[in-house]
Amino acid sequence: MVETRNDSSLYKQLAELPSYKAAQFQSANVLRVTTTTTDHVKVAKRTSIKTYVVSEGQTIASVSPDVPEIAASALSPSRKYLAVLRESNDNSAPDGKKRFVEIWAEDKIQASLEVTDIHGAFYTDEYLFSISFSPSESKIVYTAEGRPDEPESDPLAKYRFTPNFGETYGGKKLPSVFLFDWKTSEKPTVFKITPAESSAPALLGHPVFGNENQVFAVAYEYTGDHRLLGVIYCPNRQASIWEFTVPTAAVEENLKDLKCIATKLTTGESAVRSPRVHYDAQGHAAHLIWLSNAVGGPHATCSALLIRDLSSNETSTLVKSVWDPELSQFPGLYLNTLPATPFLNTNNASTTSLVLSSIWRSRSVILQVGLSDGTVVNLTPDDEDVPYSWTILSTDEQWQILATRSAPNRPPELLLGSVANGVVSWLRVEKPNIPDDVRKKLEDLKVKVISIPGREPTETIVVRKLTQDVQPSITMPHGGPHSANALSFSPISAALAIEGYTISYPGYTGSLGFGEKHVNELLGKIGSLDIEDCIASIKHLVSLGYTAEGPGQQYLMGGSHGGFITGHLIGQYPTTFSGAILRNPVISLGELSYSDIPDWYFEESGIRYTPTSLVTPELYQKLWSMSPISHVDKVQCPVVLMIGDKDQRVPTTQGRGYYHALKGRGKDVQMLCFKDDIHAIDSVEGALAGYQAAKELFGRKQSESQAN
Repeated sequence: MVETRNDSSLYKQLAELPSYKAAQFQSANVLRVTTTTTDHVKVAKRTSIKTYVVSEGQTIASVSPDVPEIAASALSPSRKYLAVLRESNDNSAPDGKKRFVEIWAEDKIQASLEVTDIHGAFYTDEYLFSISFSPSESKIVYTAEGRPDEPESDPLAKYRFTPNFGETYGGKKLPSVFLFDWKTSEKPTVFKITPAESSAPALLGHPVFGNENQVFAVAYEYTGDHRLLGVIYCPNRQASIWEFTVPTAAVEENLKDLKCIATKLTTGESAVRSPRVHYDAQGHAAHLIWLSNAVGGPHATCSALLIRDLSSNETSTLVKSVWDPELSQFPGLYLNTLPATPFLNTNNASTTSLVLSSIWRSRSVILQVGLSDGTVVNLTPDDEDVPYSWTILSTDEQWQILATRSAPNRPPELLLGSVANGVVSWLRVEKPNIPDDVRKKLEDLKVKVISIPGREPTETIVVRKLTQDVQPSITMPHGGPHSANALSFSPISAALAIEGYTISYPGYTGSLGFGEKHVNELLGKIGSLDIEDCIASIKHLVSLGYTAEGPGQQYLMGGSHGGFITGHLIGQYPTTFSGAILRNPVISLGELSYSDIPDWYFEESGIRYTPTSLVTPELYQKLWSMSPISHVDKVQCPVVLMIGDKDQRVPTTQGRGYYHALKGRGKDVQMLCFKDDIHAIDSVEGALAGYQAAKELFGRKQSESQAN
């Protein structure tokens, strides 16, 4: 029996459990971990830094709650220093923020400098952010918004259009690399690293030190039609790795900009990111490692891992892309970025490796890659009772790993691993503090990955109560489409499963973790192949007796491309579903309006995108036929649309237009608008409203079906 009362207490308890976002080793047994927690009273996400001391299998923890002024921080390789990028509210500052760079040693500040007038906001995202110490630990490099050049001779300079980096970047346009030096001069100084050559790129991020006067960074480029295509979730953006030689004399002269010799290290068209430097036993920069994808095409594909020998300057591929693996074979690398400290056994060159997290079918796993031969070893335990997904947070650069794991029926835990001969011994450092009654309800959920017959390699993750009863089902197709529903914890899904729904996460064709072939196979077939996979998943669960057909039995929730799939399903199979919730959905492919990824609409429809691409009448007809809007007249079930007003990825006109189209046809439709939410609608208010909308809509249809 499904719980139909719209009580949010269970969801709130699950959503308020902490998740682990970043970590570093302060020493072999002292761990510094950043966590985030949802606070429904303050309606905010709160960040805390916890310190754990692990001794003889026992853990002592202390917490520093609420560190809102710390934008980012990082420990030096020796763990002696802590670099802090701090932002504080100040109405007198141009954008309401004052910014400081600080260096701490234990509980004492060693150096501090206000940088409010030097640059704009710090970049703290995973694609452009990094804090890197020089080998001498006397300097750091980091990324921040540069100040645009506005010549006095140009009275229109401040009005001239400059593209930004799209979704989640809040108008950030000029990522620049800054060097903070607190030892060379009498006082701390910040310099902007600037290429000496006018032909070198200016949009720089993710800087890392090599040797003392050597900095590597990722350079992004404008497209031919002067765009910066959205970066987040899109590792197919043209970018290159550059080496900058920092002039020591310029640092000593306290110049504002450091004019550096710039050398491009990657050739041809490539989409690179996440550079990491491996140091040898003598402390010299030995290798540069980075991730690389093809430019254009599907927005996320199988990544290659490249390595450059810094003594010979030769570059080779350490791990190649995988096309079509067998069921149990390594499917390739699928990840956004490498860990900040990924290396193991750096004092033993013959066994040096790096570790990373990647999608392997419907699971996130930890992989070890040998630097000498690219051998890949799966370090993830074969959990017999609970199918966990694992994510690496950090290493001690010797033999220890910090990781977090979760499952659809298990909230995140923190674990410490010791690696020996390709095997990891794991110690649970912390598990969530859950009330006994809630823990029991979670443990009563069963999680299973089910292959869909005749649709290989399609499979679906099923979460449901331990019962033989047939339960109403909520199918939740993921967005992307080139992403994945890994076996990880979701408060909304867990709460709905506890309340009596069978939750199904279909990994349809185009999902990551199954090989490059299956990513590319969806191109030109969206609206058909992905729909067929999802409906086959639903029918298979019906045949297994997990759920049933008929009124009040089948529901849908999906966002972005998952909303696109949801719109197709309720239009193509109008009598199958009793309710649907769509978050920032793609509804009409031909009506682009504005998106930070216009290439998505073309490439996913099977049409190559170029800077001259336009939607012609002939193309519009094709895109219309592939879109959910073409089935709007057949929709029968009630629909709730959720729109993030600050979404830069899917134009809000898509969902709003669908609302009016349904309303004009007399359909049962509601629209919820969130003025401060972006594409994900993952704010405290937005996430809670999504859960409440599901309970209200699905619960209402349950009551109606039971009454009939």
